[in-house]
Amino acid sequence: MRIIKQKGSSTVEFAIMLPLLLLLVVMVSEFGIMFYRLNAVTKSVQNAARYLSDVSVNNANTTTDQANAQNLAVYGNIAGTGSPVVPNLAVANIAISSVGSQHVQVAASYNANLILGNTLNALMRLALGGSAPTNFMTLQASSVMRFAQ
Repeated sequence: MRIIKQKGSSTVEFAIMLPLLLLLVVMVSEFGIMFYRLNAVTKSVQNAARYLSDVSVNNANTTTDQANAQNLAVYGNIAGTGSPVVPNLAVANIAISSVGSQHVQVAASYNANLILGNTLNALMRLALGGSAPTNFMTLQASSVMRFAQ
C-alpha cells in the first residue's frame, strides 16, 4: 500500500529541482563563455603589443602603426577586415600608450553580451536591490612589451 501513495513523489521532486538545475547550467555556460572571451581578448592584445614592439623604429609609434595594432587586436589582422575576435569588440575599445621610454602598453575594455541578454542583468538588480550596474561583465585586458632594440 505504501508504494501507491508515493507514486508521484519523484515527479514533484523533479519539478522542484528543475529550475535550480537549469539556473546552474546557464550560469556555468555564461561564465565559460566569459572566460573564453577574456582569453581571446587577452591574446589579441598581446599580439598587438608584440606587433608594436617589433615595428617601432627608435621607440616611436606612428599613427599608422597604432591603427595597425588596433586592427590586429580587434580583427586579428592589420588590414582590419573580417569579423572581430569576439562579438562587439571595436577599435575604439583599444587604447595604446607608452610606459616609460622603452615600453608600450595595449589595453582593451570589452562589455560582454550575455546569453540571456538583459534578463540576467535584471535578475542581478532584483537580487541586489537595484544596486547592480547595467553592465556587470566588463572584461579588461592589457599587455606591456618592451621595444625591440
